[in-house]
Amino acid sequence: MRKQKNTKVLKAISYKLKASKGLGMVEIIVVVAVILVAFTAILQLFKLQVQNERAKREELQAYALLAEGMEAARVVRDDAWSNLSGLTLGADYYPVISGGAWTLSNIDPGPIDGFTRWVVLSSVDRDGSDNIVASGTLDSGTLLITAYTEWQSKGVTKTRSLAIYLTDRL
Repeated sequence: MRKQKNTKVLKAISYKLKASKGLGMVEIIVVVAVILVAFTAILQLFKLQVQNERAKREELQAYALLAEGMEAARVVRDDAWSNLSGLTLGADYYPVISGGAWTLSNIDPGPIDGFTRWVVLSSVDRDGSDNIVASGTLDSGTLLITAYTEWQSKGVTKTRSLAIYLTDRL
């Protein structure tokens, strides 16, 4: 009878050992799945961060090109007001360096690192108090310069612009 009891005890212990081995395998699978999900989430966050940094870099480069376009218009104005005022209003002009100085050309030099930039000149009207207004007396000594930068980002065309007034008075 004692032998029978011992056999029952051994069978119960053997069953518990087998059950715990199976449970250990399930635990390992769950842990691996959790680690994979966490790793995938970290990779997605990293990818998002890289995309955000790229977008910031593109915006900074766009605004640097806008500022350079404005500076080119100032240089042309500083050289001689007639170089600026003689240009066609509403037409696209591209800042280029020619002969060591900035000029505004009507020929597109092509993209700069994937960015296209240009400036557009517009007339300026003033009222009787010398304020700039939408409709008034033409001020031939002032021009509105709007600089544009355009580029492709993830299949979408993005455009940024800045505007300043330049006068023939230095």
